[in-house]
Amino acid sequence: MLPLLLVSSFMMISCKKYNEGGLVSKADERISANSWKLEKYLRNGNDETNQLLISNFVENFTENGTITRSYNDSNGDPFSESGSWAFDNAKMQINLTGVGSIELTNQTSTVSASDYNIIRLKKGELWYFYENGGSKHEFHFIK
Repeated sequence: MLPLLLVSSFMMISCKKYNEGGLVSKADERISANSWKLEKYLRNGNDETNQLLISNFVENFTENGTITRSYNDSNGDPFSESGSWAFDNAKMQINLTGVGSIELTNQTSTVSASDYNIIRLKKGELWYFYENGGSKHEFHFIK
């Protein structure tokens, strides 16, 4: 009976999914296997992608824990920075250090966070959100 219980527990843990899709057990290989380009930005559930002051926003997560973030700022000038990333123990959040804030829209001004809540991590999609300034900022990336 004990071996059956252990196998069932392992299967439940390994089959855990993110709210919008993707297996938590595949998080390590999926996040660092791609260059992630921003496809959509939502603020408080409203699509504000067309209001973004930045363009060509890309994040690269490496297996050794480095994140490189690049985009064109509100003046069209290229910007790039690097920092560190790590999953929390449950692999439901990404913790970033060493990267600064981003000026997203005229309404939001500059926003930043260190803990990003993953809601989807599939082979070609990464969705996360964080709360800042009383707003929920949700980012949808594609590879």
